Amino acid sequence: MTGIDVTDVGDDPGWLERAGSVIHDLGFSIVTGVDRHDPAATELVVAVRESPTLRHFDPEVVDFWAPEGGRSRTHEIDRDSDMPFTGRFAWGRISIADRLGLTNQWLTFGGTVRAAALDGGTTVILFHSPAPIQRWSGHSQGLDLMTAEMGAFFGRLMVPIDFTPGAEGRLVAADPRVLYCAFIADALVREGRSTRLVQADRPFAGHVVAEARRLRAAEPAAWADGGELLRALGVGG
Repeated sequence: MTGIDVTDVGDDPGWLERAGSVIHDLGFSIVTGVDRHDPAATELVVAVRESPTLRHFDPEVVDFWAPEGGRSRTHEIDRDSDMPFTGRFAWGRISIADRLGLTNQWLTFGGTVRAAALDGGTTVILFHSPAPIQRWSGHSQGLDLMTAEMGAFFGRLMVPIDFTPGAEGRLVAADPRVLYCAFIADALVREGRSTRLVQADRPFAGHVVAEARRLRAAEPAAWADGGELLRALGVGG
């Protein structure tokens, strides 16, 4: 795990107790609304145990993208990883796998990851993001409202990463709130252009309008930075 960017992680002395109370005998749990002042904030809690409980999903390996030297690299946490650990995770995919090779996956805009031993047989990993973490695919979960559009947005980000010098470093360094604002701003243009915003049966479109309104008022600096990020990368809708 050496080399992961740990700058600006901050302190959270009660995280392990909070995460332990969520996980109980579960293999993972997603928690939304963790901060009333930051309604988009999300936490994903994962438990890696010495022995499977056979009661839920029993993760053995946690895989995610993390900033490292101005780039985004894949990293793993398992029961043999050095503990405790604190660092940042990057935008993209989080995946957990069990002993049978079955997986559950999420999409995220990035945030803080912490891992520590809860007891002699359980390691707890907490992914905290000020932006939504959305269920993507998996053995024991469905899809969330924004998953498909987030996946498409992340796919479009790969174009400047491949062809624009400095694009990957800029994305890796971006605050998750800024990247989320960029996503919502892009989606607002795309949904409006297709005239689907007027359709009452489009929950995603309604969510985009509501989030754009909220973010403009509550996160004006992040909203402005998100728009600038889109322009700089040339991926805006």
